[in-house]
Formats: sequence, structure tokens, C-alpha cells
Amino acid sequence: MPRTILPAIFASIACATQLATAQAPVYKLLWSPPNLGAPGAQPTVILEVAPGLFYVLGALEQATFGASVFSITSTGTYTPLYSQPPYFTSSALVQATNGRLYNPGFSGNSQQWFYFSSAASGANLVQYPLPAGWGSAWQTIAAPGLLYDIVGVTSPQGSTTFGFAQISEMGQFTLLHQFSGTEGVPTGINLALGADSNFHGIGNQQAGGISPGFIFRMTPKGEYSQLLSFPTFPTQGFLPIISASNGNLYGLFGGGGPTNSGELYQATLSGQLQTVAYFPASMAVPQTLMQASDGNIYGSTNTSVIFRYDLTTHALTTAYEMAHNGSQGLCYCQLIQGMDGKLYGVTGNGGPWPGIGAVFSLDLGLPKPKPVVTALYPATGAVGQDVMLWGKYLLAASSVTFNGVPSTTIHITSGQSVSATVPAGATSGPVTVTTPNGSFTTTQAFSVQ
Repeated sequence: MPRTILPAIFASIACATQLATAQAPVYKLLWSPPNLGAPGAQPTVILEVAPGLFYVLGALEQATFGASVFSITSTGTYTPLYSQPPYFTSSALVQATNGRLYNPGFSGNSQQWFYFSSAASGANLVQYPLPAGWGSAWQTIAAPGLLYDIVGVTSPQGSTTFGFAQISEMGQFTLLHQFSGTEGVPTGINLALGADSNFHGIGNQQAGGISPGFIFRMTPKGEYSQLLSFPTFPTQGFLPIISASNGNLYGLFGGGGPTNSGELYQATLSGQLQTVAYFPASMAVPQTLMQASDGNIYGSTNTSVIFRYDLTTHALTTAYEMAHNGSQGLCYCQLIQGMDGKLYGVTGNGGPWPGIGAVFSLDLGLPKPKPVVTALYPATGAVGQDVMLWGKYLLAASSVTFNGVPSTTIHITSGQSVSATVPAGATSGPVTVTTPNGSFTTTQAFSVQ
């Protein structure tokens, strides 16, 4: 596909060291592993399960415990929740719409893959084995009532076949699509659920990330297509893709640009690709992406810079630079935004001695995120019907109204989902959800039957 370059990216290089906001950034170390025997060391994934309460996956596995999940509060209170068995590895953690946590685990002893699931408290831990040979490729994503994952199976000859799988909240595995030899190899680190309700990921024509890459699209039924091909660069390794509020996808190249330090690109759902920013050498190499409540994109680089890309001005700036001695953590870092507006991050490297990771918050003065609803499940029903509102920043929802009539039964099932019962007297129309941070009214109408 043709690729265009926005003129503003040249200005963005010149101002790349500017601060992202008028407020001076405030960094706070919340937790770091005290020693190599601490469950939760090498933190790699963070998610918010209640306002000010975060769950973190620590990837370190040893002879006495496997990958571990712990909670951390916004004030730094650490509580271990559970550890996988010894020599189990994992690098994914999600919360499903039933409120439970799920993360894949691989046993180095039995060479078997499992999905681990626990209540949000860490209690009632269960294991669901994957079919023989199949394993998670670290791209688990939660969707309404289900989980989806890119999975792989390796033959005795050492070649790997990849697939797109659906996993029920009870652990039932269904292979929806198996990648053929002509469809390439999925190589990205995540799947993005787009505005078209389809999943998008990064792939290469050949394994290893050394051949021309592409963005693929997968429907929830497993129907595969390529959205676009990258005309010049390979995917440069395992890099992310996100779906932004403007309906477009954004992703990273680990190289390219005037200093070969990386690029940020935009892809439309109709298949148009354009580079929107080049990274200077001082911000090489970009590795992670997320969108915050100010509408802008943030991420981190291998040089421990947390950057900001302004969707309006196209300026790429430094929002914060971690301490050069590594005491605050060595990024790249996974970042999310909490309900309080602060960014929260994890890194498996650096931090205080012994330097095996850090969990931190970063206050950039961003507004508290308002709720967003992207879909209703179902979109039609009678009085008494339970309806799931799917979106983001739905924690602490205090009210759901159906065309102005309040529901008397509301259950917050995850940060992405709220369940509400259609109240008596409701008529067809929009649905409004309210949290302490604001309200959101759907453009999609719920039809009362």
C-alpha cells in the first residue's frame, strides 16, 4: 500500500526534548523486588482491577515458584496473590468480563501449556490445560464473555504452526483459524480490538521478523485477511499495535527514519498507511504504546524515555526520562492510565538493588479518564434483560440509565465491562453510564422489546 509522511514530523524531531505538559512530572516508585527469591520479580504486565488497586504479573520463575501475580495499590502496598508452580513461565495477564484473572503458563518440566484463572482476590485458583502441543503466543486479549489468543504448536521437526483461538471463561479451547503457509507468521506482542469489532495484529511473511511485514485482520469467527503490507520496513521484532479513539491503528517500527531510531505509524481500517513521527537518537528504540485521557499517545523506548505523540499537532516530545543510573527502572516499560489520571508502569529491569524490576506511577497532570462504551451486548432485549456495557475506564460505575431510566441492578465486572438490568419503564434509546470521572452516552441505541 502507498505510504505517506506527514510534514509535521520534521518539526517533531526538533522539539523532541520538550516536556509533554506544563506540570512537572512526578515519579513515584511503588515497589521493587527486594531479592531474587521474591515472587513478582521482573514485573511485566499491570492492570487496574479497582480504583487505585492494580494487579501485576511477575515473570521470574525459579525452582520454588513460577510466574507470580501480586497486587499493588497507588500508595505502594504490596500483596502477593498466587504463584504458578515451579518452572512455570508466563508473560500475559488479563481480566475477563466475569471478573476473574487469566494468564497462560508454560511448564518447563512437563512441556505443557495451561491457562491459570483466579478470582480477583487471588482465591479459587484453577488450571485449564490447552490441547496437547498448543501453546499461547503471549497475545491474550479479553473480549465480551471470552478470551482470544494467538497460539502455536511445534512439530517434532521444529517448525511452528500458528492459530487464532477462542478460550471461554470456563477454559474451553476452540481453534478458530490456522495460519496457512501463504498467510505468514504472527509476530507482534499483542492483538488490538479495533473500532470495527475485529482483531488486528502484526505478522511477517517468514518467521524471525526479517521479512516484509503486514497488519492482519481477524474477525471474532476466525476469518482472516491482510489489512495492509509494510512497503519498506520489516516489523523489526515484536512490536505493539493499538486501536485509538479516532478509529485508527497505531504501531511502531524499531528502525527507520533519519537516525534509524524508529518510527510511529498510523493505519486506517481501510488500509491506508502513513508514518506520523520519526524518533531521534535520544529516544531510540520505541517499544510500547498506549493512549491516555488527553487523547494523545504515550509509550516508552529502550533509552528509558517515556514519550508523548500529540494526535493534533503531530509533535513527538519527551514526557519523562527515567534516571540514567537505572534506579527508577530501565525501560522499555508497559504503561497504563489509572482512574486517578496518573500513568502506571512496570519494567522487568533496573530499579533499586538488586535491579530486577520496578512498579511505578508517573503523574503528568493528565485529566482523570472518563468512561467509554464501545458496544452493548445484547443490543436489544426486554425489561429484566442483563446488558453488558463494553468499553474502558468503567471501574466504580455508579449509574446506568436506559433512555433516561436508571437501572436498579448494576455489577462492575471488570475495568472494561459493566452489567446492568433493563429497568421497568425503559424505552428504546441510548444508554448512559456514570463513574466518578464523568458520564458517557452511547450513540448506539438499545432497543427495548
